[in-house]
Amino acid sequence: IVHVCSAGMTPYRGSRGLAGYVACLAAVLLASYAVALPAPHGTARWKIKVSIPATANLSKPMSVSLSDFLSFPDPQPAVKHNDKKYDTVRIPKFPNKLNLAEGDVVSTVGWLHLVAGEDDGDYHIQISGSSTSGTNCLIVELPHPQTISVSPSSLRVRYKKVRDFIKKTYLKGKEPATAGTSIRPAQKVVVTGQLFYDDSHVGDAPRGKKGMKAATLWEIHPITAFQVAP
Repeated sequence: IVHVCSAGMTPYRGSRGLAGYVACLAAVLLASYAVALPAPHGTARWKIKVSIPATANLSKPMSVSLSDFLSFPDPQPAVKHNDKKYDTVRIPKFPNKLNLAEGDVVSTVGWLHLVAGEDDGDYHIQISGSSTSGTNCLIVELPHPQTISVSPSSLRVRYKKVRDFIKKTYLKGKEPATAGTSIRPAQKVVVTGQLFYDDSHVGDAPRGKKGMKAATLWEIHPITAFQVAP
């Protein structure tokens, strides 16, 4: 760093020269710090997936069976990988037998197999229709309460409440591992939140942690409620 700031420069004299040298050092340090930081994961469509529509009624979610959720068709017309048309707006409703649209508040029941901490602050959660196998799963995600762009802001309280519940009930009060904390035995849960299509994975191989592969790019994201299933 000293070499970079000294090369080609006249040795500083007085406070003005010293100030320039310090400014150079600060710029180089900031640049090197920025390069060292990992690229945030999952930031595509950020404003959409940490918020819900203003008209959403969280007290009256539409109940969707997990099998229907996993077989729910991709949007039509087709959405491209990281489609810029939908970076800040929700994908329009398209004909489907469930009469659902992105942004609807839905609820489903499944078996909780894994919780992971993502580098964007989300809890990445995998649920399936089987108590013994976590593959063919649905990915549901829960933002950090202090993440940016949350709307309405009252969701922050929900995010904290749900995270605290998950940690206390399934993780022995600890944060989940980045690679994923397996839940053994799997636990039956009810998950509620926004229907969201993760177009950042269009064209990719099936995603999922610890060998558990997701069956769809549809998610519940953000989660607004999480309960033990009766």
